[in-house]
Amino acid sequence: MNDKTVLNKPLIFVVDDDLASRVLMRASLEKSGFQVAEAEDGLIAVSEFEQLQPDAILLDVMMPKLDGFDTCRAIRKLSGGEHTPILMVTGLEDIDAIHRSFNSGATDFITKPINWAVLNYRVKYMLRASEAFYDVIDKQKQIQELAFFDQLTGLANRTMFMDTLEITLAEATDQESQLAVLFMDLDRFKTVNDTLGHQAGDILLKNVAERISASIRETDPFGRMKKMPYSKRYISRFGGDEFTIMLPHLKDPDDAGLVAKRINEALNESFQINNHEIFISASIGISIFPLDGTTAEVLMQHADLAMYHTKEKGKNSFQFYKKSLNIKAEERLEFENDVHKAVIGEEFILYYQPQVSMTDGTIIGAEALTRWNHASRGMVSPAEFIPAIEELGLIIPFTDWVIRQTGQQQLDWKQENLLPTRIAMNVSSKHFVDQNIPAKITEILQTHSLNAEFLELELTESVLAQQNSETIAVLQKIKDLGLSISVDDFGTGYSSLVYLKTFPIDIVKIDRFFIVDILTSQQDAAIVKAIIAMAHSMEMKVIAEGIEEQEQFDLLKKMGCDYGQGFLFSPAVPPETFAKMIKDNTSLLHS
Repeated sequence: MNDKTVLNKPLIFVVDDDLASRVLMRASLEKSGFQVAEAEDGLIAVSEFEQLQPDAILLDVMMPKLDGFDTCRAIRKLSGGEHTPILMVTGLEDIDAIHRSFNSGATDFITKPINWAVLNYRVKYMLRASEAFYDVIDKQKQIQELAFFDQLTGLANRTMFMDTLEITLAEATDQESQLAVLFMDLDRFKTVNDTLGHQAGDILLKNVAERISASIRETDPFGRMKKMPYSKRYISRFGGDEFTIMLPHLKDPDDAGLVAKRINEALNESFQINNHEIFISASIGISIFPLDGTTAEVLMQHADLAMYHTKEKGKNSFQFYKKSLNIKAEERLEFENDVHKAVIGEEFILYYQPQVSMTDGTIIGAEALTRWNHASRGMVSPAEFIPAIEELGLIIPFTDWVIRQTGQQQLDWKQENLLPTRIAMNVSSKHFVDQNIPAKITEILQTHSLNAEFLELELTESVLAQQNSETIAVLQKIKDLGLSISVDDFGTGYSSLVYLKTFPIDIVKIDRFFIVDILTSQQDAAIVKAIIAMAHSMEMKVIAEGIEEQEQFDLLKKMGCDYGQGFLFSPAVPPETFAKMIKDNTSLLHS
């Protein structure tokens, strides 16, 4: 309905070549509260319709130049004329004219001579029916928006995008044209969402959507399609922080790379959200029709693979799909299935790398390191399977196994009358609070009658960086049980004196990154010396990791480092080998 219906009075457009009829119609309609506009023939009516946008039309059948039937048909083709109520005025019992009126698109008819009271009621009821019709249309549009468009960004959703891709691929096949699919995932979005809250995350997603749309210029193949009414279906918020873009009628695959590059550049500019300056980037994968696939599902899958390849190569860029990625994805899937079976079947084993006193080289403890002897791959590095365990959501059962196995090993050594030795257990930062670690440690201490002082919990700095009350509470419970707590890889990530002051830390482990060049880099040597002094001032012990050379040992000893760990002393060894080392009670220092 025209806005005048709400703001003023409904506007009725009277089209009749007879002046007297127009005057009488105007008088009757205005008396009933309507506004009236007039046209003396069909041509004028058609030319003025779009400007007037009337709420209803009274249209005489018999007119010169353009009769009522042709005028009705012409109006129905105009913007806004598809559903405007049109009341045709015909001669009494002119059945043929009535049939032709409806065939031309008329809403209703009234015969001459006109009963003016009936006319006014007929117009009112016609407008009422029209209003109900528009309410239905509006509701249908709302339903369509909910079903096919993302309510946050206004972009197409996954359903709309996939439907449109199917249709566009059929057109591309008929026209023998190329098409590109871009699959985009925001880097570090979860960090922003977790740190600043979901409201800030939603604002960021809306701003990202706007920058994506703005990045596609008129000079791009897709940009030229912006004027088409369905163009917004070519960009979607596919889910979460994932966006997809379709580039039809592609002349050169490199054009897709230019679009991706422009999006990367646009997103590299900072975002101002709730008084915070936020930097974010995107990893984009590109697949090309028909080179990389001929179906929507395959093209999306290949663009997704290319996107993950971008993340592996450092993020904040784009990569085109390559067939080798499929092979890599299949291998990855097989590997993840094997990891899943290994966690459920407890196929892992614990090795122990000695930690020695820097004074005399005697063993003062060990770090329990998980090893996996795969049936066909042989020994698999923890750097490969630990991230897979975290991604598969299996970190809690895996942590359960590490704690149980460490406790069982301590019990075995106890029964062998082996001198008790402190063992450090690594715990993942993923879902740290949710792992219920204090209760699990309490269970093994009680079940095996173990002394808590010979167990140590080794955490990464990322756990400390969370710096919330729940994390502090969990660590304090662990400390209250009598365990030592160490922070691993200190100096490489989130290092801060605040963390050491806030959390109940006993031991600081200096990362091997600083040890490897300690003999040649004055800066690394200065950092290590400062960490040792700082830890000692807070009554903490220090372990240097990755010691491989005697000269490194000598310098660290001179700096006052308490303990050492590395290949200079021993690699990680099976439990029986470590037990022999404890029994022998010999120094691991090389003469």
